Parts: sequence; C-alpha cells; structure tokens
Amino acid sequence: MKRLFIILCLLTLMTVSHAQENTPEPDPISDPMPLVDEGEYDIVNILLVGVANENLARPGLADSLMIVSVNRDLNLVSVVSLPRDLWVYVEGHGMNKLNTAHFYGEADSDPDITGITLLKKAILYNLGVEIDYYARINFIGLKSIVDTLGGLYITVDCTLQDWKIIDPYGDKYDEANWELFTLQAGIRQMDGETALWYARSRRTSSDLDRSRRQQDILRAIWRTFQRRGLLNDLPTLYEQFSETVDTDMPLDVMLSFAPLALSTGTGDVEYYHMRVHHEIENAFSKGEGRAIFEMNRDAMTTLMQNLVLPPTAHQLSTGHPTVAVVNATGTQIIDWALIAVHRLELEGFKTFILEEPTNFRNWNHIIDYTGDDKGNPISIIQKTLRVTDEGVSVEPDPDRDYDYKVYIGGNYGQYMCTRPVLPPKPLDENGEVIVNEEGE
Repeated sequence: MKRLFIILCLLTLMTVSHAQENTPEPDPISDPMPLVDEGEYDIVNILLVGVANENLARPGLADSLMIVSVNRDLNLVSVVSLPRDLWVYVEGHGMNKLNTAHFYGEADSDPDITGITLLKKAILYNLGVEIDYYARINFIGLKSIVDTLGGLYITVDCTLQDWKIIDPYGDKYDEANWELFTLQAGIRQMDGETALWYARSRRTSSDLDRSRRQQDILRAIWRTFQRRGLLNDLPTLYEQFSETVDTDMPLDVMLSFAPLALSTGTGDVEYYHMRVHHEIENAFSKGEGRAIFEMNRDAMTTLMQNLVLPPTAHQLSTGHPTVAVVNATGTQIIDWALIAVHRLELEGFKTFILEEPTNFRNWNHIIDYTGDDKGNPISIIQKTLRVTDEGVSVEPDPDRDYDYKVYIGGNYGQYMCTRPVLPPKPLDENGEVIVNEEGE
C-alpha cells in the first residue's frame, strides 16, 4: 500500500510538471506609445463604442470602436476605426485584444474600474491618444436610433451575403429563424435590424471591412441629421437619445460643437482605417496562438498623428480636391453615380453630382483639369473607380470650377467593389446555396 501511494504521488507530480511545461508563457507587454502631439490647438478626442450585447448593464465586448478627433480652432474633424483584434496591453490583463478591455472593465468588482476607463487607458498606452469624452451604444440602441430616424439610406458598393434573423422577436437560437440574406450593391434603405446586420456581417468580408461599413452607418446618420435639420435643436436631440446613448459629454460641451456640426458635411471629414502591411499585420499571439492584428509601431504613430494634427498650411489653403460626377449610364434609375460620389468622399475628395447632358458610356472616364505633375491624387480616383490610364484625359484649366470630372459608365456596377469581399453564392428558390457537381 505504501509503495502504491508513492507511485501515485510520483505520477501526480509528473502530470503537474508536464502541465506546467505546456502552459504557454504570456506575451511580453509592449512599451507604451509616445503621446501624440496636439500642438497649441484645441483638440477634443471622442471615443465611440458599440457594445456587443443588448443590455449596457451587463459586460460585453466592444464590437465597434472609433475615435472622432475634432480641432475646434481650425474646424477640422477626422475619424479612425480601431480593429477589435488589435493586440494591445490591457491594464491588469496583460496583452489582449482591444475589444476585451471593455468586458474586463465592466466585469471588475472595483467601482473605479469600468469598461470605458479601461478602454481609455488601453488607447492612451497603446496608441498615444488621450480620450476626452465617450459615447457608447449597444445593439438595441443602434436599432432604436435608426428606426427613430425612419431608416437610413446607406451606400453599398459590395454585395454582401450572411445569415440574418427572420423574426427579431423570435427565438435567436432556432435555426429555422435564420436565412441566408443577400444585400445587393446600391443605395439601400435599411431599418434598424438590417443596419445592425450590415455593421456586423463578415461571412463574405472581414473585420476590417466591417469597420469601414460602421463608418458608412455613422455617415448616413450624420447626413440624416443634417437633412432634417435635427442639429439645429441639440438640446432636444440630446434628451431624445439620452436613454439610448450613454455618454459623459455634458450638454453645454455638446452645444459648443453646434456651429461646427452645422457647417461640416460628411465630405469635410477625414476618414482613416488601419491597413494590413501598413499599420497592422496578421499574426498569432505567442502565448495562446490567437489570431490578432499586431501593430507596426512607426506606421501606427504616423496614423495617430495624422488623426489629431491639423493639415499643413498648404493643405488648408487648397482644401479637398473637388470632383464632379456625371451619370453616363444612360438611365436615371440606377445609382452608380451616387455610389462613386460616396466612395470618393471617403478617399478625401469633395464630391458632388453634376447634372449634365451626356451620351452613354460603357466605362468610367476621368478628366483632369489640374494638369499637376507632382502630388496629383488622380491615381487615387483611378484606383477607387478602376480607371486605367487610357481612361484619363488631361485638360488643364486655371479657371476651372472643380478639379476633376468623372463620367460613370454603364458597366461600373460590374466592378465597383474594390474591397476584399467575396462574391455571394447563388441561392435556389428555398434560399439554399446552390452546390455544383464538384461540391462547391
């Protein structure tokens, strides 16, 4: 019996030792990023948080993260989306995904630690940006805002396909209550449920593409506010959404933004995204092997500086390059021209649709009235609209009313999607994916 006891003890020690040998070492904590230089300007940084739950009283992962930086001296606004899987240091929890900071903070028993405070600390430590205010919303809140506004018109330039609940009030765990839904490209009116689906879908796209679509929703909400004149009565707007949006921004501070809010259109905003092989890299955590986005620190520092620092004096004097877009599709029914306007707006151009009699064109065409040899952003227009050099005409005009004119051709709908989005699978009459003989 004594020998058996000794053998069992040895086996236990060996098991514990083996488990310790296979326990992954935690990833080393990264160094803090330098604080961004805001110069002498009055800059306010606002964190927008979308929480992945239906009750803000419960902990939840941060499903959507954006920083809106406002330069109140120069009336400039910029926005950057933060990937959920960005690998960062979260105080008290080592290296972790950025979206976990909200969950850990909300679940902490210390009343001084919240999801927002932990997120603010993580952003300051890892990105060098100090957050002044926040606005937080959950799934129900987003749907409520969209439905209160009567829906949103959103630019969809890539057809998406993903599972969508049929009855939002039904059993979400019942497979029969889900369908494979295809959202075709175009200007689409979305109710709250569809807007939430659009913001979260990633079956045929990616998390980075989700971030871009979440900016689409933000822009659509802003356009609706301006079109209906809702920004003229901020106190009423503040009260109307106080139960939907959780924020620490006082009403008097919000009112101080009113002049800028009234004069700033979505085309006046600088939009930033983190790009693979630039600011971030696909990687796996060293400890547990989780799929993450690892930061390229130099490129990330540049991006954060661009977010908060004003443009140079030259850029301020010249402003955004202007692009007039003409519908040359041969019909007024399709909305390819408006999609092109919104896509170019995201790339930093001041855009508008020009009503001009024109003949039908098959392909997009660009006229460059600047004739600039250096620093000409026409390559961005070409890449965005898939226009080859043969589709560009250079006609310098010092008295021009706009810098570029773009004719949108009838074939644009076939290649307007320039993002890494997979084409949808064909469905049969029952909504099932059609499988060919090869089983694909």
